[in-house]
Amino acid sequence: MSVATDKTLIVMIEQKDVFFKLIDYLDAQELGEEIPLSLYYESIRALLNRQSDEREKRRLQEVFEPENLLRAGLLIELDKHRGILVLQNFVLDMFRHFDRSRLRELSSEQLEVLRQSLNHSLERMQTCVMFQGDVVFEEILGAFYENVRTTLGRIKQNVSSLQGQAEHLSKIIEEHDFSNLEQTQQVNKALEEISRIYQRHVLPTLQFLNEQENLKSGLPALTAIGEIAVLLEKAGLPVISQRVLFAKNSIRSYAKDVELIRKTLERYVRQSARQRQQYDCIEAVFNDLRAEAQNLQDGKLNTKYLANNSDVFALAHIFNGLKGQKFDAKLEWGNEHQSLLFAEHLRVALPKLRDTESKQLVRLTGLDNDAYRKEQEVTRRKRKIQRLIEQCELPVAHEDVHVFLHEFLQAHLKGYVLSDLLDSLGWLRSRLPCPLLPVFELRQISYSGMCLDYYPLSLGQQHD
Repeated sequence: MSVATDKTLIVMIEQKDVFFKLIDYLDAQELGEEIPLSLYYESIRALLNRQSDEREKRRLQEVFEPENLLRAGLLIELDKHRGILVLQNFVLDMFRHFDRSRLRELSSEQLEVLRQSLNHSLERMQTCVMFQGDVVFEEILGAFYENVRTTLGRIKQNVSSLQGQAEHLSKIIEEHDFSNLEQTQQVNKALEEISRIYQRHVLPTLQFLNEQENLKSGLPALTAIGEIAVLLEKAGLPVISQRVLFAKNSIRSYAKDVELIRKTLERYVRQSARQRQQYDCIEAVFNDLRAEAQNLQDGKLNTKYLANNSDVFALAHIFNGLKGQKFDAKLEWGNEHQSLLFAEHLRVALPKLRDTESKQLVRLTGLDNDAYRKEQEVTRRKRKIQRLIEQCELPVAHEDVHVFLHEFLQAHLKGYVLSDLLDSLGWLRSRLPCPLLPVFELRQISYSGMCLDYYPLSLGQQHD
């Protein structure tokens, strides 16, 4: 009996634990997406055996028959000769999204496939006639949109998986009970897993999202998308170009999340390396001690202790020469009149303490004055920049406000540096009744050995 696709999916979602087990098998094997029919039937039998209602049992059996899943379009392949079935990718992705810990991270090879697909779209765009209504152009543009959507979806899933893994593994380490051997073994495995995720997934993702990455062939993924947006703009398709830039920024926004994950995991990566180093040092000292002890086992029974001047004890001699020193108590309370004795102690000790504090204050005053002077110089410079911006004549329109401020401050501010430009931008905004318009194009200003990468802001007619 054939069951409708929507009803089949509803039942599958209700019994999602069965498919979680199959997904865990696929992740453990890492041999593709083929599920043995024997494992599938075993999982379904276990589900049916838990049902007491015969009518419900028959309904589940009809739904989960592999032939029904194939007719419903939920299987890619059903091969009874080989004894395997393959679920559709969207079905696996759906169940993975129900549990973030089962989401899969992107490897460097998978990220490279995404990057190459976007570079291929750029090459096709460069060789075609970019005109709306042209069949070839529409097909290339549609394929490019699909690549961008796939990239955005995979990056989002990758970040969710990395966040889930980071939270789970860090929780294992932070809740470690050092007296529990089993937990110690779990922590060691968690540290190994963190090192693997950090090297195999986090760093490649950051490299993928870096627009300035130097590659042997092709462009970084985000750079390729930006180049396509430029081509569309030049072809007189600004609406499509803007849409592409918004998609690019959506992908780039995940760089901050991945950077936070990197900082979270980096501490545990260093901890793992430090523990390995400590273990290696302990093991080396133990092996040296065992070798020295074995040398005593010559059968003569003359010596049963290691000599204290042996090389194996060289590290222990680092504290040789230190002497213990006994100090008298600062206060002798006695047995009677303790409050009177304490009052006398304060009468003598407090003047000395105040004298010491006054001397320290004198020494610190000079340092405070220097810091205060520097702070005042910074404040005066900021006020000078404020006055310059408030007095300058704003242009009616300008395509790049950063360039306008850069040229203006060079001419009117003595000792101008690029950081002054950022201070002046805030004062310029305060003079404008309307916000500046962003331009999605990364530009650069170099001046006096410093470099500023920025996204331009344009001043339009509405700021008249």
